[in-house]
Amino acid sequence: MRLKKFAADNCLPFDLGSDSGGKIRRLYDVQRRFGLGTSRFTYVIDARGIIRDVYHNEFSMTSHAKRALRVVEELERPGPVDHP
Repeated sequence: MRLKKFAADNCLPFDLGSDSGGKIRRLYDVQRRFGLGTSRFTYVIDARGIIRDVYHNEFSMTSHAKRALRVVEELERPGPVDHP
């Protein structure tokens, strides 16, 4: 429910996912050193399954949303895509 509220509060036009079981964390190797939890990474993955952007910031959750939104908007524009 927190992800839905976060998405609504930030007007995000895309789905968010949670990795409560840690499977994705292990696949993408984003475990913090010394087992101190999970680092905060955001991946933008297009409809074909291609990773279009990776963003890491431990402190600002809204920066993740803003960055992902900017990348999604750029991907929707016609023409070549420059990554942020």
